Amino acid sequence: MDELDRNLLLVLKDDGRASFRDLAQHFQVSSQTISDRVNKLIDRGIIRGFTVMVDESKVGYPINFVVELDVELSRMKIIQEELSAYPELYQVQVVTGDHDIHVLGVAKDMSHLYEIIEEKISNIEGIKATKTSISLKTVKETPKCII
Repeated sequence: MDELDRNLLLVLKDDGRASFRDLAQHFQVSSQTISDRVNKLIDRGIIRGFTVMVDESKVGYPINFVVELDVELSRMKIIQEELSAYPELYQVQVVTGDHDIHVLGVAKDMSHLYEIIEEKISNIEGIKATKTSISLKTVKETPKCII
């Protein structure tokens, strides 16, 4: 990965809708060069996809939460798969420390959060304990891209 690739990633991180033509003008190369570079970054798995950042609170999901889980390690993979099936849970992480898994999610309201925790997460076989924290305020939220 050279400087052009790194700079492309930085621009696309901020504006995934930038056209190849605009990128070519910005970097003073051909549109074909940009197309080739982006496709190679995709093929190599460096670019995993293009998406939009949604303000969940404006589409009916104002509650952000984290659930820390203690699980039976023999069921770790199955638990990860079951958690990943719930659309409200947007990130499932296997972690070190006092807990085994961290789950990040969104909920419509407190009753929906209760349903997610008590009727979905807690009913998964092999989950021994949960600890839930509700986000009071998001201070920083950006697409991940450290280059």
